[in-house]
Amino acid sequence: SSGINAEYGGVVVISCDAAAKQVVEQGCPGYRKVVSKFGKDILLPSGEIDRQKLGALVFGSRENREALNSCIHPEIAKIVRRRLILEFLKGTELVVLDIPLLFESCNIRPYMHSVILVYCTPEQQKKRLMDRNDFTEEAANARINSQWSIEEKKDLADHVIDNTGLFLETESQTKTLLAELRKGILPIRNILLLLFLFAVAVILYNF
Repeated sequence: SSGINAEYGGVVVISCDAAAKQVVEQGCPGYRKVVSKFGKDILLPSGEIDRQKLGALVFGSRENREALNSCIHPEIAKIVRRRLILEFLKGTELVVLDIPLLFESCNIRPYMHSVILVYCTPEQQKKRLMDRNDFTEEAANARINSQWSIEEKKDLADHVIDNTGLFLETESQTKTLLAELRKGILPIRNILLLLFLFAVAVILYNF
């Protein structure tokens, strides 16, 4: 799915990449912040942000990258928080946050149950990026070099899914891991529910 919310095997997946695209749509606060920071030269004739032009600016400069992050990350966080609250109220068993730059720029790691890394070799990472986005090797290297290396992330992850082989092999690992994670969900969910009910009771008592 190309939307912010998708489902896989009964698990809700919230895509921060999709949220990032949403917050820079025309009329959104993120759009206004980005245009104010980088100027109207990054716009297409339609008024939309030219993602390739903006990408060339930010992936070649750490200063520009940090400036962009300061414009859009707070807006992305708002969307993700709203989605998480909604899923909690719906009683969703398991939610996966798909965050490409979790280690580099996200401060919500302490609130997660587990970090899962989908791993491929650095060579595969570059080739897949070039094939998917029609990037030159130089452009792909600029994107990859702006992030922590995948080997560093692998050492920090709680679980690693090996995506170097066939799709069916990756899918099998994913299903096995989801089954493992579900075993530890019920106690955590019960604790969160009790905390939520306690908070509501306190609010009502003091109202």
